[in-house]
Amino acid sequence: MKKFTLLNKEQHSQFIETLHDKYLDRINKYYGISGKDLSRFSWTENKHVDLFIMKTYQDMYTFPTNYYIVFSRPSESDRLLYIDLVEETRVPSFGKLTGNPLESISWIVSNNLIEKNELENINSSSLAFEFVLQKNVVFDSELGDSFSDWAYKWVDSEYNSTQKKLSQPTTIETFPTTNKRFFIDRYHFDEMLKVLNNEQFTDEFNQCLFAYEHEKWFLCCAGLGSCLEHLMFIILKNYSNNGFNTLQNLSKNPTANDYIANFRKAPINISSRQEIFFKMLFMARNAVDHHNTGKTQKGMCDLLLDGISDTYNDYYSNSINSEPI
Repeated sequence: MKKFTLLNKEQHSQFIETLHDKYLDRINKYYGISGKDLSRFSWTENKHVDLFIMKTYQDMYTFPTNYYIVFSRPSESDRLLYIDLVEETRVPSFGKLTGNPLESISWIVSNNLIEKNELENINSSSLAFEFVLQKNVVFDSELGDSFSDWAYKWVDSEYNSTQKKLSQPTTIETFPTTNKRFFIDRYHFDEMLKVLNNEQFTDEFNQCLFAYEHEKWFLCCAGLGSCLEHLMFIILKNYSNNGFNTLQNLSKNPTANDYIANFRKAPINISSRQEIFFKMLFMARNAVDHHNTGKTQKGMCDLLLDGISDTYNDYYSNSINSEPI
């Protein structure tokens, strides 16, 4: 079993810098990506990588050709690691895998040529083959230019995979199955979600129930506070659809106090006691942090679940059944 050699001479740093420049050029000049969208890529901003280069045997060409499997993984600094497996891979079973880097690297691991842990956390988008038409290879800036195709393909793969994810609609979290009876019997939340028929609210609320079931109280409590605000907005919008000015003076980023203020107005006209009730719910949302005991945090979540249930039961049906004006 062989180990990778860390290449740390000055010329090797030039190789890394040249490859990094090619990588960034592809992102900035070809795709025109900058700013916060750079977080989509593995080697941008302050991120660093280990670059792994594995020299393997190839019998596709009769002229001198170096055949490499190249990949990267996150690191605390930019490093270049190299291993020569030409003799070990000079067998037909490996040669048949030419053109498939994933199968080739799996063959190398299964034949105990390298440590399996070397492949932990690799950037799958960076895994590829690279041909270099040189007999004697030196890892310097000139060779970095020869590897530019690999850097471009790496960027293209990351761009395509992240673009696909960004263009897909968010998957709606389903109503939890564990302890489902508890939620149905106590709150009838499944019925509430069907009546509201709002995909965004359903996803937000079910994520909170998921956090509740897994005892992630801080996340659950913070999310339930947002769900309460969303439910209050839905109620106000229902009245607005029937001609009431319930959304008047509501900013693009309303706060809990803004929702409460509009609930004080006609046609809802909550009392001072009801206003205290809503303020108490939002105070509970703001009071939970990681330093509360589990019992305290669960109690806050239960309080907010009760509050959402009460808000739905006491105000939603009236907003739907209100007479248009």
